[in-house]
Amino acid sequence: MIYIVLCYLLLPLRWLLTRRRPAQPRRILLLQTAKIGDMLCSTPVILALKAHYPQAELTVLHAPVTGRIIAGMAEVDACLAVAPSSWRGWGGKWRLARQIRRGHYDMAVNLSPSLPLLLALVWSGIPLTLSILPTRVGKTLALLARLIDVTAQHRSGELVLDTLARLLQTQGIALAYRKAMAQGDGGEAICAQLGIAADGSAVGVAISSANKLKELGEDTLVLLCQRLLARYAGPVVLIGGPEDHDVASQVLARCPPGRVINSAGRFRLDQLPALMQRLRLFIGVDSGLSYLADTFDVPLVVVVGPMDCREQRPLGEHARFVIKRPPCYPCVFIFNTPYSCKTGDRACITTVDVNEILVAASDALA
Repeated sequence: MIYIVLCYLLLPLRWLLTRRRPAQPRRILLLQTAKIGDMLCSTPVILALKAHYPQAELTVLHAPVTGRIIAGMAEVDACLAVAPSSWRGWGGKWRLARQIRRGHYDMAVNLSPSLPLLLALVWSGIPLTLSILPTRVGKTLALLARLIDVTAQHRSGELVLDTLARLLQTQGIALAYRKAMAQGDGGEAICAQLGIAADGSAVGVAISSANKLKELGEDTLVLLCQRLLARYAGPVVLIGGPEDHDVASQVLARCPPGRVINSAGRFRLDQLPALMQRLRLFIGVDSGLSYLADTFDVPLVVVVGPMDCREQRPLGEHARFVIKRPPCYPCVFIFNTPYSCKTGDRACITTVDVNEILVAASDALA
């Protein structure tokens, strides 16, 4: 609460800093510090801001892990990587505010409504600040939100892109729901090294998820790969980061030799589009890889798990979903993400039958 008291004590100074607002913003700051899937789902906002203010310089403040999604986008003029650990305590929050202040931004759009980021926006004195608000707003955040110029609160069960559309509409900005990302060099060469042909015959399978609550597990992955190999002529490509290499190796050892390709850790994030565009089908859970496949309109199946997919999901024409609804479903929401199962059985994942995934795959490809 002491942070809020300071904000209100500094109101006269903030008024002096923000009273000169240009008719059109010349420098815009977009804040999105969440993970890969959330950043991909925020790229429509990047496209909308640049389309509405083509002469403005757009900077994106982001988590380090998502930098390669946006660094090469033509619409992004500058990237500002900030680790959440850096804004802990008074000193961290004040340094963040000063860093933002040095950018001399005329307008800020905040897609990560955390207390530190909202404080930094207030303290930095940006003339026009916009922010979405979480579904549940506590007293402290509510007091702070009064100092933000324009807010839009997310509604339970609402697609978060609809929330963003409401926020941008206050400035007359139209939001299209098309995602985009940067594509780096070298992806095609890695595909060739791994033997992934450009004929669109391969099926991609995500190995895991950053949130282990959602992962399918080794046994399900093995059975899924075996069934996919029996159904389709092309190889199965296991996709993940370096941390997934051991699980991928175990799956590889239990599948027919020469038909499964372990690509875990081989691609940078901005090289994955080259792989995705060689796939006939992608299968994964609610994770960044699924949103990446959707960005390039790959037919895909998402095992939804605990996520309320009304709030965030792939929106492509060829996206299909496998949803199990035990009594506890859903328990993961866009602004409330647990990382452990309250019932201990992960029934929304463990009761998924591979046949259900295959039926959804056939529908996605039809």
